[in-house]
Amino acid sequence: MEPVLISFHAPVHDLDLVAQHVIRDGLPAHLRDWQRCSGAREIVYLATCQRVLWMVWGGEAEAIDPGPGVRRYEGEEAWIHLLAMSAGLESANLGDREIPGQLKDALVQARQVGVASDEAQTAVEDVIREGQRLRARLGLADGNVSVATVALKHLTEGLPQGASVALVGVGPMTQYLAERLPERGFKVAVANRTRSKAHDLADPLGLPTVDLAQLQHDPAGFDAIVSATAAPEPLFTLDAWQSLKRPILRILDLALPPDSEPGLEQLPWVHRIDLNAFLAQTTTARAQRAEAALKAEPYLIGAAGRLRHRALARARKRHLVSAQERLDAAWGALEEEAKTLEVSMAGLDEAQREALKEILSRGRTLAFRALIQTQPKPTADGEAAQP
Repeated sequence: MEPVLISFHAPVHDLDLVAQHVIRDGLPAHLRDWQRCSGAREIVYLATCQRVLWMVWGGEAEAIDPGPGVRRYEGEEAWIHLLAMSAGLESANLGDREIPGQLKDALVQARQVGVASDEAQTAVEDVIREGQRLRARLGLADGNVSVATVALKHLTEGLPQGASVALVGVGPMTQYLAERLPERGFKVAVANRTRSKAHDLADPLGLPTVDLAQLQHDPAGFDAIVSATAAPEPLFTLDAWQSLKRPILRILDLALPPDSEPGLEQLPWVHRIDLNAFLAQTTTARAQRAEAALKAEPYLIGAAGRLRHRALARARKRHLVSAQERLDAAWGALEEEAKTLEVSMAGLDEAQREALKEILSRGRTLAFRALIQTQPKPTADGEAAQP
C-alpha cells in the first residue's frame, strides 16, 4: 500500500495559507476525525514552519478536504516529494536537517493516537534512510542550514555582544539558540506558556527563566525576543505595547501561526522579522535549489522506485498472509465437517478412510501452493504484474 499525500507548503503556497491549516491544540481528536471521514487505514499529519502534510494510506484522502488549493501527490510523485522533503531539497534553506526529526515526531504522535501502525512506521523510516543516502550523494550530509541557524546569524550580526535575548518556547529552534547564544556572549533567558517546561529547557543549561506574562506586558531589559511557540493566537500584541517607550527591540518570530502581531511594526522601537523574511526566495537560494534538484533527479527517481517496490512487496505479503489465514480456516472447517460424517461413512473400509484423509490433506497443500503461485510479481518500475 502506498501513501497519498495532500499538502500546503511554501513556496507553492503563501505562509498565511499554510498557517491556517496548522493544528496544535486538540490534534488527537482531529487525527481520529480525519481517519474516520477518509476511511484511511493509517494517517500521519506533519506541521512544520513552512508546510502542513497529510500522509494517508488507504481510503479516500480527498475526504479530509482541507480546502481549495491543496496539492495532491500519489504513486512515484508522492515518494519523490517525501524523499526531497526528508533530504532538505524542499526546504527554503537548502539542506535543512530538522525534517527527519519532525517526521519521526509526527509518526510517534499518530501511533500514540492509534491512527498509524506498522506500515506508516516502516514507510517513514524507509524514507528517512533513503533521504540520508541522498544527502550523502549530493554532499548535503554535513549541511546544518535551518531557520534556527539563520536566526542565530541574524542575532550575532545585528546585536552587540552581551545583549539580552528572551527565548519564548521550548521547541527545537529555541533549544538550538539556547545552546548557541551564550557561547557567543549573549545573555539568555527562557519563557514559555507552561513555566515548568521553561525550567526543563533552561535549568540544564544554567539559564534563568522569565515570566511570559511579564514579557507580554513589557519586554523591559531585553534587546531581542525570539519566539517559536505553538500558540493559536499572537502572544505579543499592539494593544499591550502601544503606550510603551523604550530602546529598539528586535522580534524574531519563527512561529506559524505568528506569535506577534504584524501591527507591532507600527511602533518605532520594534524591529520585527517573521518567517516570511527568513524564507524569502532570494536569487541565490533559488539557484542553489534548482542546481540541487537537477543533480538529485536521477537519484530521486531511483530511490522512489526502491521505496515503491518495498511498499508493494509489503502489501503483497500482508495480502498473502491474510489469504492464507482465510484459506487455513476454510480447510479446517472442511476437515471438521468430514469428521462429523463418520456415521454415514461407516461402510468405508480402513483403506478408503485413509484415502479420504489423504485427499483432504493433499487438497490443503495444493490450495496453498496455488494461492502462492498466483500472487502478482513486481516489475522493474515497482508496479505489480498481473499473473
